[in-house]
Amino acid sequence: MTKIGIFYGSTTGHTKTVAGLLSQELEDHGMEVRIHNIGDGDLQAMQNYDNLILAMPTWNVGELQSDWENVYDDYARIDFSGKRVAFVGLGDATGYPAYFVDAMDLLAKPVELNNGRVVGYWPAKEYDFAHSTAKRGEHFVGLVIDQDNENGLTQQRLRKWAKKVSKEFTE
Repeated sequence: MTKIGIFYGSTTGHTKTVAGLLSQELEDHGMEVRIHNIGDGDLQAMQNYDNLILAMPTWNVGELQSDWENVYDDYARIDFSGKRVAFVGLGDATGYPAYFVDAMDLLAKPVELNNGRVVGYWPAKEYDFAHSTAKRGEHFVGLVIDQDNENGLTQQRLRKWAKKVSKEFTE
């Protein structure tokens, strides 16, 4: 059974809820999932997994949520060699169209620089936004959830992405 660690930061509860829903979807695909609140500060627990999902909202004008911000310097020094890492970014395309899910990019860069394998890219064409640093070509570096404007699509997106990333974690 493939073991996955989901690490999230959440202030309003949206990201925590999404992490829980995602966990259920992944378990339906035969994955063993453990959820960690990054606000507890236990970055070392990431070393217990070869497969990671990092979930975060974007705050204000492209900023990290406070739990992630508090551990970012240590996070940016992690060696991700041998790890597959996927991202789930929450954002508000209507309220912040010029900074849409930019926090996902802030967390992806250390993984890309520190030898991790990024999986779980997601098409950007489904969203209406002005700019995002989390884009890589025509895709986001991970799954994008807009609970503020498209919460009716969340479960469908989670289901589709969980199927996709489950395969990528086992390849």
